[in-house]
Amino acid sequence: MNAVPTPVVLSVVVFVALMTAGRWLLVDETATDRLINRTFSWNLVGLLLYEVAVALDRPDIGPRLYLCGGLMAVASFYGLARLVDGADVAAVHRRQRRYDTAAAAVAVSLIVVTPILRWAWRIDYVEVVWTLSALPGVACALLFARACVRELRSRGVSIRAKITFAMLLAFAIYWLISMTIMVGRALAGTPPSEPGKGWAVAAILMFSAITLVTMIPLVTALLARAGLDRAGRACRRLRPLWRDLTAVVPEVVLAEDLSAPREATSRLYRMTVEIWDALLHLRPYAPGWPAGIDSDARRYALQVALAVRAKRGGSAPAPGLPAVGAAQAEARDRAAEFRFLLELARAWPEAVAAVSHRPVDAQIPATAAVSQ
Repeated sequence: MNAVPTPVVLSVVVFVALMTAGRWLLVDETATDRLINRTFSWNLVGLLLYEVAVALDRPDIGPRLYLCGGLMAVASFYGLARLVDGADVAAVHRRQRRYDTAAAAVAVSLIVVTPILRWAWRIDYVEVVWTLSALPGVACALLFARACVRELRSRGVSIRAKITFAMLLAFAIYWLISMTIMVGRALAGTPPSEPGKGWAVAAILMFSAITLVTMIPLVTALLARAGLDRAGRACRRLRPLWRDLTAVVPEVVLAEDLSAPREATSRLYRMTVEIWDALLHLRPYAPGWPAGIDSDARRYALQVALAVRAKRGGSAPAPGLPAVGAAQAEARDRAAEFRFLLELARAWPEAVAAVSHRPVDAQIPATAAVSQ
């Protein structure tokens, strides 16, 4: 435990603490997320308790406190490994209570029994428990390795996911090797709490690396919260078009479910649905309305802008052109529709500016001709 300088340990603790706090706030939706957060939290508790014991000049109790936090972290990590390996999600809480209870019982025994065994029989109970903790550690490594290999061999897994699973597999292999070596060194007489500077630095580096991997969902959540993810950027591009269309056709705005999370993805879905509904309502107000999404986006935007001005000015829709339902019978290509909406939004400011300089009477003859 003393092989790594205190400033290095504290810098890692601060880094992991910020990541863990962020994950508890923004990445806490699934059982997997919560088990990851619990694992890092208990590791932090163990490290902080150890540093506090050292600061209070109680090096005898420091390893015990550190190991107590580590045991609780191993319990959460084992539950995570079982879940990743395919265990029943519905029973995760029942399983985790068993793991936590066993780890807590051993942790309490570390505080109570260690002084007694050391005084009566000179048995270092802390080192014994530390060595035996390698058994669930090896089990976790094997479960994670099997799950990672299964995912890497599966088809349809994205490159990003494959990289993540490859890094997790490397961590599982390292964890398996380090646990095996720790047990071997302990049997040879080297206490697990004093692994040497090389192994201690390697453990800190691997801990920092796995922390970076678990930061990926946090960074994704932060980008989404800031509106900088793909869905958020699309919402910003569509908002001027959506605002103008829903202002003139407010009846297309869907009722908002305040209990649902305000995610950019759901917000984008609502915006696209409302924009298409508004376009269907506005179609009878523009006699030169293009045929569909294969049309030129600039020409389409110009006709939409003319329809908006006509409806806002109180003009009646042209008869014979159904406002709603005409496009429902056509095969829908959602990806193509979305790309077209983005092109329409890009051309929208120019179309609004062009229509604002066009005389109102310029579109009356065309409208009258369609009416006849």
